[in-house]
Amino acid sequence: MSLWKYKYFVDVVDMKSFTKAGKKNYVTQTAISQQIAKLEKEVGGKLISRESGSLEVTELGKVVYDKAREMLKIYKQMEKEIEQIQRKDVIRIGIDITINKLVWGKMQELIDTYYSEEDFQFSRIDGAVGNQMLAEHALDIYIGYGVDEEHRTEDLGEFALSEHPIGVYVGEKTTLQTAGMVSFEDLKGYTRYGTVMYPCSIVEDISDKFRNSCGKICHVDNAETMKIKVEFNDGYAFVDSYYFSKYSGNVYPISNWRCSQQMKVYYRRNREKKKLCGVLARLRQIAEEL
Repeated sequence: MSLWKYKYFVDVVDMKSFTKAGKKNYVTQTAISQQIAKLEKEVGGKLISRESGSLEVTELGKVVYDKAREMLKIYKQMEKEIEQIQRKDVIRIGIDITINKLVWGKMQELIDTYYSEEDFQFSRIDGAVGNQMLAEHALDIYIGYGVDEEHRTEDLGEFALSEHPIGVYVGEKTTLQTAGMVSFEDLKGYTRYGTVMYPCSIVEDISDKFRNSCGKICHVDNAETMKIKVEFNDGYAFVDSYYFSKYSGNVYPISNWRCSQQMKVYYRRNREKKKLCGVLARLRQIAEEL
């Protein structure tokens, strides 16, 4: 049974227009009319009346509309479940957008050595999105800098992938004078940008002396915005000195102060995906190399 005529009918009723329903489905108004005429022939009566100049759904049409919506909803759910079965063994991995190509290179090496591209679905995502996708079971593995308590569940496992000192990220055209590293005194007067979605940028153990001497602190929505603000406003941000993307600026170590940040692998303990345990084991091997 073809569902197109039911979909066309539902769209016409919802949009109150044959023309708009045609545009939505990339077919002509004539095609929409023909399919609904076939549907009316099948059910044995008029579904839509246009005698008053406006589109009115008949009593029979209301019954068909309600049942058609139910059928379409069931069909859509069936398609979703079929796709889930077909992609059952695909490992869905999300990687924080702030992590640079060094990690991507490690992942590509893992795929080339042990798997194929078809075994994985990668997403480059913001930390907040990663948290949400984990909570919704839309990811099997998330590589990033943190998962907040709101999105932690009993079936979520984690282990450290690497740990590196926090450095200072500045734009290419900064007026900040550097000599291989910076001191807190060098940062005086410059705006510090940070976001809770990138924990490296929000550090807890900075001395009160530094807090009192530095420039203003500006919180933004995400790490990409943070990078742009740093680049175009002559500011700086605290970042993972090794894995932060350096495409548009430089990262310098901080003299006389050391604070580190862990990058972690978060994963769902999903035993249905046979490859997942193997992927996690190889990620643990990568962690030992980093």
